[in-house]
Amino acid sequence: MNRENLVEGVESSEDFNSNVERGISEALSLLRERYENQPDEKDNLPFHNVEHTQRVMRRVETILRAIQEADPGLVSDHDVEIGRLASAYHDTVQQWEENKIKDGEFTKVLRKRFAGKNETASSDEAVTFMAKTNENGVIFSDDDKATVQRAIDTTVPGWDMENKTVAQSNLKESSSLVERALALSDLGTAGMDGPEKFAKEGSSLFREENLDILDAIRSGDTIPKDKQEYFKTRMVGWLKSQADFVKGRQARLEAELQSIPAQARKSVAKLFSKFEESIKASKEVADEAEKMTFKELVRYMGY
Repeated sequence: MNRENLVEGVESSEDFNSNVERGISEALSLLRERYENQPDEKDNLPFHNVEHTQRVMRRVETILRAIQEADPGLVSDHDVEIGRLASAYHDTVQQWEENKIKDGEFTKVLRKRFAGKNETASSDEAVTFMAKTNENGVIFSDDDKATVQRAIDTTVPGWDMENKTVAQSNLKESSSLVERALALSDLGTAGMDGPEKFAKEGSSLFREENLDILDAIRSGDTIPKDKQEYFKTRMVGWLKSQADFVKGRQARLEAELQSIPAQARKSVAKLFSKFEESIKASKEVADEAEKMTFKELVRYMGY
C-alpha cells in the first residue's frame, strides 16, 4: 500500500486525488450558487466567496509544502490534498441575520454571522461529501474526515482585545499541521500576500458587513449630507483599524507557529514576510481616506 494512502483500505492515490478535485469543484460550485448568483444583493457576499476560498487554498498548500520541503516526514502529499479539500469547504455555509444597533441619531445595520455554527455546518458538508464518496469504495479514511472537520473548526473567529485582531480559540497546541495551516491561511492575507490584496479584502469585508450602507448606496436615492458624513466616519474608522489588525496578527504569529516542529518553523515564518508592508500601506490609505469626498471614498471601498 502506497504511503500516501496512510491506512489499509484506502484506494490508490490517483483515485484519491481525483476525488479531492471533485470535492473542491463541488465546494466552489456551492459558494458560487449561494453567495455570488443571488437575486438579492444582500445574499451575494463580497468577501466570503470563491475568490477568498481559492486564496486560502493556495496559502494552505504553500504552508504545507514549505513544511514538507523542510522535513518530508512531517507532511505527505496526502496531507496536502486533505488540506486543500478542507480549505475548499471552510466557508460553504454562511448563515446570518441583521443586527440593528442604535448609533447616536442613526441606526446601523450589520450582518451578524453565526460564528461557530457556520463552521460546523461547513465541516459537516465536507464530511458528508467524503462519506458519500466512500459509498463506491473507500477513498477517505476516518482520520481524513476527522482532520477536515477539525481543520475547518479551527477557523471559528474570535477577538483578541489586547492585540485588536482576530484570534482562533479552536487552534490548540495539539492541532495537526493541516489544521494549523488552514487557520493561518484563513487570516494570512496581510502577512503572506501583502498590502494590495489585504486592502481589497478589507474593503470587501466592510461592504459585506455594513448592510445599511449597501442599501443606501444601491437604492439610487440621494443620501442626505449628515448620513454621508456618518457613513464616511464609519468607512474611515474601518480603514484606520486595519493597521492595528495587521499588527495584531504579526504579534500573534510566533505563538501560532510554536507547535510547528522546529526544523520547519522558520520555513513557515518566512512566508509571513509582508506584515510591515501591509501596516505601512494601511496607514497611508487611512490618511488618504480622510481627505476623500464621500463619493471618492465610496468608489475606493468598491461600491
